[in-house]
Amino acid sequence: MLKNIVRIFNLIHIGMVYLAKAMIVAMVLITFTNVVLRYGFNSGLIWSEEVSLLLAVWFIFIAMGLGVKQGLHINISLFDVAKMPKWLDAALTRLRDLVVIAVGIIMLRYGWTLVGFTMKSIMPATNWPAGWLYASVPFSAVIILYEALTQLFRIDTNDAAVDAFLSGKGPFSAVMGGKNA
Repeated sequence: MLKNIVRIFNLIHIGMVYLAKAMIVAMVLITFTNVVLRYGFNSGLIWSEEVSLLLAVWFIFIAMGLGVKQGLHINISLFDVAKMPKWLDAALTRLRDLVVIAVGIIMLRYGWTLVGFTMKSIMPATNWPAGWLYASVPFSAVIILYEALTQLFRIDTNDAAVDAFLSGKGPFSAVMGGKNA
């Protein structure tokens, strides 16, 4: 059961990496096209700012979830880890994981409420529900909670195989726990 959950979240992780790449490319293309149309042809895309904002917000929250998995968030080292007792380092690492879990729970709880409130609001240029913009908060909260819990309980999530696949150096079967793992 746990292996299946890890596989599902590894697939989600890979999908989020590709989705984030597509979002940043789309954002650049939409903004570039709008600038060319506005300054070159004295017109523009009415919806470009809303869609670019939507893509930027989703990109940022996806990156937040990916950052928890990769340990990319800013850390402040108050102590020299090399001189610190191993038990203290482990305790501080677990404390960090608990803080990240608390933040994830808050994001999930209040993000879900925010989505509920804003689904009735309509963005003016696209006529899309504003809740789509804020749905990135509970989505990333689920990813953050999963990653922090796997780190807290030291669950092997096959990160090396995922990283190898994403860098083009490993097979997809290794991500799924296949024979090439």
